Amino acid sequence: MRRRLALAALAAVLALAPGVPAFAADPTPAPSGDPLLTAKIDAAIANATSYRIAVAGPAGLTLDIREFGPDRVKISTGGATPSESIVVGTSMYYRAGGGEWKAYPVPPVPRMRRNRLYMGAPDTLLEPLADRAEGAETLGAFRAVAAGNGLLPGTMDCTYDKFTYRPRACSVLLRGMGSPLQVSYAGWDDPANAVEPPSGVAAPLPLPSASPGPRAPN
Repeated sequence: MRRRLALAALAAVLALAPGVPAFAADPTPAPSGDPLLTAKIDAAIANATSYRIAVAGPAGLTLDIREFGPDRVKISTGGATPSESIVVGTSMYYRAGGGEWKAYPVPPVPRMRRNRLYMGAPDTLLEPLADRAEGAETLGAFRAVAAGNGLLPGTMDCTYDKFTYRPRACSVLLRGMGSPLQVSYAGWDDPANAVEPPSGVAAPLPLPSASPGPRAPN
């Protein structure tokens, strides 16, 4: 049971898994896309040494996600059942409610894809929207296809810095959700985002290697 919870937490790196309330109207149809804008946003995320993502959703759901380097992530989940998950390479550490840490082997988290946004549907393009004013600053905006855990479809409207192309905030609406999730990005390249395994917890044994299978006859 605890292992299933740990692996479910790992899925939050790429998608969110809230309880789905009564069905609402379907989100806006999937947008068409701009390959150049998509490439610039993806590059801005991929080239950052670290960043933080904050997620706020229905029923007090909160997520604090720290991405550090290519294969280190820490996820802290708030709400009725708080938990922490740390992924370092192919090792995952999980604890619920401040309890004991448990270690599990996991497959590498895939990163090489188009659309690197949190909850962004893999290999989809971003559709430019009109610029938006935020105080005295003008931000770029786009619409993207979203995917929740279980591949619930939806859309997200996001803003981004027009100089760095780093995303600022997204409003995400999945099918079946009565209100959107609010996702914000901050702490770019901050060394304080460093992610380390919990002290005193042994790393798990790695997953067994896949068998190459029988060789084809000559």
